[in-house]
Amino acid sequence: MEANTTMTICPNNHPYDTAKYAVCPICGARAGTLPTSPLSGGFTPTEPISGVPGSFVATEPIGGPGGFTSTEPVSATSMGGVSSGAFNPTLPPDMPEAFAPTIAGDMISSGDGGGRTEPVVGWLVCVDGPVRGTDYRIHAGYNYIGRSSGDICIRGDNQISRQNHAMIAFDSSELTYFVGPAAGRNLIKVNGKTVLNAVEIHSYDIISIGTTKLLFVALCNERFSWPTEGSANG
Repeated sequence: MEANTTMTICPNNHPYDTAKYAVCPICGARAGTLPTSPLSGGFTPTEPISGVPGSFVATEPIGGPGGFTSTEPVSATSMGGVSSGAFNPTLPPDMPEAFAPTIAGDMISSGDGGGRTEPVVGWLVCVDGPVRGTDYRIHAGYNYIGRSSGDICIRGDNQISRQNHAMIAFDSSELTYFVGPAAGRNLIKVNGKTVLNAVEIHSYDIISIGTTKLLFVALCNERFSWPTEGSANG
């Protein structure tokens, strides 16, 4: 006994139930002639998303047509300044020498919050080295020599320590001048001879520090000296 079936195959090889559909529902959907309801107890085929059989609507990108929006930088800085919410750059731990503070060697405190000029007692003149032709004032007492700070700053010579490489001193009571090493790593010389302790110097002696040569010129001597307070000029 054969089973009674109402299934058939359309010319396009689509099987369908003739008890439910008068024509192939697949071919009818493609041709746009599919009935709005099935013949008996069936379901209407699902319409495609776009309303056009066999097609899909393109997905919109997250950032709108054209793709993703560009990412904002973390720090919106400009040459004219830093905008609100931006991070300031971190300063390096070792500031460049051009911005390193220097101690004014010719100014001392007067005790009342102001300052007064300390009299010059001699000079150092660079005759060879990165700052050839530059002169430096010497005052009474200790004058510390360094590359970045001190009473006498000799810039540009990397063989000179940043501070306290050497010292030059003037004894106003004896009218004598001395030079010697301080905390510098490289040796100093006077007239070509290495100095390990403070030695007395005289006008036109040559002091060598790093690659720099300094000519010493004294101002105060038996013919002239700055008076101490309460005394007349010598």
